[in-house]
Amino acid sequence: MIKGIVAALLGALLVAVIIVGIIYLFFSGVLLLLFGFVVAGVLAAAVILFIIVFVFALIVFFALFYYMAEKKPEITPGEYTLQEERGKNE
Repeated sequence: MIKGIVAALLGALLVAVIIVGIIYLFFSGVLLLLFGFVVAGVLAAAVILFIIVFVFALIVFFALFYYMAEKKPEITPGEYTLQEERGKNE
């Protein structure tokens, strides 16, 4: 029974120390500094990711028009039968 009381007291003391440490860090400004670094890192990552996605989308946009302009179907006049049709069941 004594071991249980001692363990409960040590657990309560540990929780109290953790809470006091967090409150001390909050009021000393260390937590605000850490949160500032995290927010700045997230913002920088978002900006860099947006630039990468924007450049990729721009390249794909112009590549689409280039592909559409370059790929013109070649149609030759003549009469075709179903046996001469290519591209199916090959």
